[in-house]
Amino acid sequence: MTDTTIEVTVADPGEPRPSVVGDSRLDVAVDGELYPTAELTDGGYLAWWFEAADSPAPDADATTEWVAAPTRFLAAATLRELWANPAAFDRIADGSV
Repeated sequence: MTDTTIEVTVADPGEPRPSVVGDSRLDVAVDGELYPTAELTDGGYLAWWFEAADSPAPDADATTEWVAAPTRFLAAATLRELWANPAAFDRIADGSV
């Protein structure tokens, strides 16, 4: 069995943002909803905490929550699951998982 790393990050405004490949944004559909994703410069993919239609860039100060995973779909699907279960996100964000 191989482990897959999925990282959930919460940052305060002004903290460093993830570095993404320019023009790599692609909105991914999960369960009928679109989620913004982008390729990370150090490998993997990022989904961030905004609806695709009105999302700022992943490195904008307004963007403070991200999911990083090996594939776009896995990042977006994890984001979808955490949106569906905010208590799980809170446990992950505060380190109690």
